[in-house]
Amino acid sequence: MGIPEWEEIAIPEKFGPYRLLYNPPSETVIAELRSIGEQFLPNQLYIRERDSPKYEPIKSSEQMVSTESGVTSLGRPLLFYLSNKMTKKGESFGGDLEGLYSFDLQQRTHLKIADKDSLRFPSPYVEGWVTNLLDVSADASELYLTVGMMSPDTAAEFRIVNHQLARMDLQTGKIHLISHLKGTFF
Repeated sequence: MGIPEWEEIAIPEKFGPYRLLYNPPSETVIAELRSIGEQFLPNQLYIRERDSPKYEPIKSSEQMVSTESGVTSLGRPLLFYLSNKMTKKGESFGGDLEGLYSFDLQQRTHLKIADKDSLRFPSPYVEGWVTNLLDVSADASELYLTVGMMSPDTAAEFRIVNHQLARMDLQTGKIHLISHLKGTFF
């Protein structure tokens, strides 16, 4: 049995609020929902127009695929988000990057910006992933994010992950490092 007030605004059962964003150009409220209760479910992004009484998902829900870590431009009707395919690993869950997307809040269209095979890390890094989106420039030309990266290494048993605060140029796809996040897993 869900929470009646949440049912009225179309928040699905087993989910609760996590983060709230607002996009002024499209007058859209964006809610990131996370699972509540015993069963783990991946985070999902829902939207509603400012005066609409109900939220709707930005994407049809696929089992164990998230829409998460949303950031929105204050100057353009765009939402950027990560999508991860979640898998159970022992008693916990892990995620593999399915894609980094933009979502046009007026046209309701998705554009895949990158996936795990197309991310362009600076040398000497050959492998990595986006861990979180932090912000987007007002003109929506750059994303600020955190990344984990690994350089090539002959020791297959143990590879050091370098966590960095970074900036992604959305026109070229290149990732530019800003600051090392030593000893942390943001």
